[in-house]
Amino acid sequence: MSLGKYFGIGAGWFLAGPIGAIVGYYIGKNFFDGNNNNAQAYEISLLILSSLVIKSDGKIVDSELTFVRNFFVKTFGTHKANKYFKIFNRLNKESLDSKLRPVCQQITANVNHASRLQIIHFLFGVSASDNHIDSSEIILIKKISTYFNINPYDFESIKSMFLKNNNSSDISNWYKILEIDEHATPQDIKKAYRKMAMKFHPDKLQNVSLEIKKLAEEKFLSIKEAYDNIMKIKVK
Repeated sequence: MSLGKYFGIGAGWFLAGPIGAIVGYYIGKNFFDGNNNNAQAYEISLLILSSLVIKSDGKIVDSELTFVRNFFVKTFGTHKANKYFKIFNRLNKESLDSKLRPVCQQITANVNHASRLQIIHFLFGVSASDNHIDSSEIILIKKISTYFNINPYDFESIKSMFLKNNNSSDISNWYKILEIDEHATPQDIKKAYRKMAMKFHPDKLQNVSLEIKKLAEEKFLSIKEAYDNIMKIKVK
């Protein structure tokens, strides 16, 4: 099973780019077996981004490492996940800050928009796995989102899912999830809900692993919850 299969990745997309350079320098070309190299390179790019987010607050927390490992175990199985986690541990010891922009640009050029949204969701999941999202992690994920050409409203919508128990009120987060303001009319709210439901519906990701689909389902359910709660307030 391979994430590359799920994200519509073009053939040969990593070979001449920064991800290929990272593979050659830090990992070794013998990592590839020639059967599914493009997908493997994409999977490594997820590890690179996860590593950068984990280290952005100046410390590496076990719960964040466990989140990444469990995700890969559920997606690939223990044997393949262990192989990737050895690479992940190696990347966590390296300084890859200068690689962030070119890696993101390479992903943006070869991975579709819906899938890039799921990557942002995944990175927030990594960040929130220790029950705290540091401001430095938010700044970095926002930078990644910008490099992914994701608009600020979609970024705030995803972020609001994970910050709903922080300083912001639930009501404020519900509006952010639907990408509307508190002055929206019931008609505006219904329109926004339909738009967001179409954008993040799990059915847009076909032939995906259960873990990838779970990310989309979580976002979809948060949109429904936000809509229901706002409408309850509006119809009072």
